[in-house]
Amino acid sequence: MCVVTQTIHIKINGKDWTGPVEDGETLVDMIRYRLGLTGTKRGCEVGECGACTVLIDGVPNASCMMLAALADGKSITTIEGLTNEDGSLSPIQQAFVDAAAVQCGYCTPGMILSAYALLQH
Repeated sequence: MCVVTQTIHIKINGKDWTGPVEDGETLVDMIRYRLGLTGTKRGCEVGECGACTVLIDGVPNASCMMLAALADGKSITTIEGLTNEDGSLSPIQQAFVDAAAVQCGYCTPGMILSAYALLQH
């Protein structure tokens, strides 16, 4: 099996990143394993559950359904990107905590990002 690697350029949580991605690598895997941002979760892997939701150019997307190479030139926000610079929770994250809307927490980042995008528009 031939693994093709290409270099992509993205803005992730407001910071520029340039690095390699492999042919067939999903965006969720790139975010978790190349960038170490583990708030984005692998769930159903068919775009149904929302655990892997990230914002791409401000729009919620299932990162398990997108090839990492297609993110080239895009701006991506993960749950870590909503956290304040001092590490404290953003108002929308805190609102979920205050309303006990975190359940087990696995899909909560996707719900928060989707709610954030809704409020932005």
